[in-house]
Amino acid sequence: MTAFSTVTVFSASVGFMALKPLLLHLGGSRGSAPALPPALLQLLAELAKVVLCGGVLSIRRLTGGDAALWSGWAHTRGFSLPAAVYLLMNVLSIRAARLLPPPTFQLVANLKILFTAVAAKLVRGQDITSRQWCALVLLTLGVAVGQWRGTELTAGAGQGQLLGVLLTVVNSALSSLGGALTENVLKSAGSARLSIYARNIHLAAHTLVLNSLFILGAPYLSSLTSGDGAADSPLAALRTPSQMETIAVLNEAANGIIISFLIGRWDSITKNYAFGMSVFASAGLSAVFLQHRPTWNFYLGSCITFASLALSASSSKVATPDKDKKKE
Repeated sequence: MTAFSTVTVFSASVGFMALKPLLLHLGGSRGSAPALPPALLQLLAELAKVVLCGGVLSIRRLTGGDAALWSGWAHTRGFSLPAAVYLLMNVLSIRAARLLPPPTFQLVANLKILFTAVAAKLVRGQDITSRQWCALVLLTLGVAVGQWRGTELTAGAGQGQLLGVLLTVVNSALSSLGGALTENVLKSAGSARLSIYARNIHLAAHTLVLNSLFILGAPYLSSLTSGDGAADSPLAALRTPSQMETIAVLNEAANGIIISFLIGRWDSITKNYAFGMSVFASAGLSAVFLQHRPTWNFYLGSCITFASLALSASSSKVATPDKDKKKE
């Protein structure tokens, strides 16, 4: 893979990640129409991913290109475990986000950067050098400093917030575990025979099934935990997405495809570098479109993050694509 292709894929990943919070914010409630529930938005994004990847494979088949979609039951079953981990992660994430102020939630969630390295070491046996560990610590620190909102972080601390912090720590660990498991499947022998688009269809299909079951069972799970009657199903809020919500869904679908490409070619640690860079790119976009003005800590965090990226790039084992991977 050429240096230009490497920069293009990494930059595209940063761009899609940076656009996500902005599009979701702009696609929120407008007038009398409530915003679509997150579970439905995620479901639509997975459907869009299947449609996009299916379209690419159809064009390949019509033009005589590689359009293989099946590599056996054993291969496709491998996607069920990461899909289940991500489902549990999303449930805990929603619960934690309701208990914590957004800045606190974002700060604690940055632990996934370090957890990802631990998961890569334990699950995949990936060799991580001392220089890489230093770079990851710097990345975590840089993103945390850039997101720091001290006044909100210390306000109203109590048992609810302590539980929220604990859930966010567990959620960060699950996110890292899911990334390592996904990387295992994407780099398995069965996946080697399939294009990135076919692999995404498999992953999206398992996510669709599990998320659909969760949406159908969510009201009853809510009644068991709260003691009240069954809550309204997210399906009750189903409507035609707004223009901004449609763009957000397409962006999320494209983001998922690019991330899987990033993980398949490199690793989940590289994905976290894209995440770290996207935090600051998103802040820059917010300054342009929402008139949010960055504070001093944003610039300090940016400098620390870029220093981390430079330290990481200086290590020969960071962001190096697998030599034995075939070009898509």
